[in-house]
Amino acid sequence: MNALPSARTSSARRASYRGLQRPARDRSPHAYRACGGFTLVELLIAMAIFGMVMGIASYGYALYTRHWAGQLGAFERAQAQQQRVDLLMRALESALPYMVRDADDRPGFYFLGREEGLTLVTSSPVFAPEEIAVIRVFREPANDGRWNLVYEEAPLTGVLLRRADQTLPFRHRMIVLRDLARLEFAYFGWESLEQRLAAADSPETGITARWYPAYDGLRQRLHPERVAMKLPGGDAMIFIPERIDQALRTFAGAE
Repeated sequence: MNALPSARTSSARRASYRGLQRPARDRSPHAYRACGGFTLVELLIAMAIFGMVMGIASYGYALYTRHWAGQLGAFERAQAQQQRVDLLMRALESALPYMVRDADDRPGFYFLGREEGLTLVTSSPVFAPEEIAVIRVFREPANDGRWNLVYEEAPLTGVLLRRADQTLPFRHRMIVLRDLARLEFAYFGWESLEQRLAAADSPETGITARWYPAYDGLRQRLHPERVAMKLPGGDAMIFIPERIDQALRTFAGAE
């Protein structure tokens, strides 16, 4: 007959039993919630916040790209305008003392300048850089009383320019500047070939060059020394190269 367990043994067994059962009693509702992930409401709230963030980011990116595109377009336009101005200046500064004859068969230089523009022969044309060409640079009416600065070119390839009234094919055209509030031309030079030669031979005469609103190479038989384009931001000065002293003397003696 088995002996009954002692009281001490029974107490130990009950303690062991309680120890085995304690984890089951510690599984509270809070523990289940911590291990169960997000609820549907929390997920919807997170998605809504994420959508708002993405919307703000997309709007900001769109604003940035539009601003950048506008800045890039403005830069490209300014760069193209600067290139056109540089080409025009190079053509004007390469003016040639090209001799032709007028309707009375008198010799003179192919240059005609007025307040509205000028015509000359250049060795550095824009569209035919390896040739010489006749160019004309002038103002053209734009909107609201403003002006465009226009460049036109007639290459002399295969063309013998002998007379001032000769008709030339101006095949090329370029608008250099647009919508200018002011655009006028002026010319600095000598009154005539005779004055120019007299001043060179006798500087004490006090004869000097001055500014003119118009300059005719046939009548004055000279090029101007400088051309001024009066623009809204100030005057652009073009210096005509002094390459014709010997040509002038030969020219004067040939008459």
